[in-house]
Amino acid sequence: MDKPFRQGKLLLTALILVTVLAISACSNKGAGSGNENSLKVGTTDIQADLWNFIRDEAKADGLNIEVVTLTGQVDLNQSLADGDLDANAFQHIAYLTSWNGIHKASLAAADTTIIAPLGIYAKNIKDLKEIKEGAKIAIPNDQTNLVRALKLLESAKLIKLQEGFDAAKGGVDQIADNPLKLNIITAQSGMLPRVLDDVAAAIINNGVALQAGYKLNSSLYHENEADTAYINVVATTEGILKDKPEAFKKLNAVLHSQKVSDYIQTRYEGNFIPVTRQIDEVVEAFKKENETP
Repeated sequence: MDKPFRQGKLLLTALILVTVLAISACSNKGAGSGNENSLKVGTTDIQADLWNFIRDEAKADGLNIEVVTLTGQVDLNQSLADGDLDANAFQHIAYLTSWNGIHKASLAAADTTIIAPLGIYAKNIKDLKEIKEGAKIAIPNDQTNLVRALKLLESAKLIKLQEGFDAAKGGVDQIADNPLKLNIITAQSGMLPRVLDDVAAAIINNGVALQAGYKLNSSLYHENEADTAYINVVATTEGILKDKPEAFKKLNAVLHSQKVSDYIQTRYEGNFIPVTRQIDEVVEAFKKENETP
């Protein structure tokens, strides 16, 4: 009596195993692997309008883009690595490189999009020269943007960093010279506009500044718009890039079209700047800039 039962149990186990393997295979190929002319792209609410415009423009070229806006604590890179997305667009190449290193991953930069220069903003002063001795300066607390902020302060000649400043682990403890004895504090990026009443100035990510109503041209100082490390990219995986070459080719044409460039400049009023440099050149330049001597 128990032989048919055992055979049925073995068959059920085999069916479950086949199903799990099939799901796993689909996940590894990416979110939209069934259609070579479709891409599921994850982005943040800050860039959602831009990607909805890109989606509408791409339709004329036969490319179907599903825009997924993710907020809160969702890690867009982990969603991509897990196969829930075909691509994402929210980060600059320096952040992508850092994330890959931390997570031992190999997400790839597939295209360039915008650059969003980091700026020094203030409510009560109009010029860097008005920053007084002992003034409190707020900067982002995540490693990539903390390093970026310290470099911006150095570029503004407010501090000097140690020679050989470590971009991976560097912090305020690696400031070599602080002539104004500035009190540099850290805070979550999204909170920085709210602390402007309590500090002399804050270094605010461009997208966060835009949401808070601050325009780049109102900043006391901001990054060089051509800084390779902070060019935003479309990230994907090597597997998806290989499976969908035509989709990414069409995306490239739309991203760098005059219509999208005009939209970025009009919609974001100078806070986001369209990038014309192609991804291969940007990746190569970034590698050279970060080569260990």
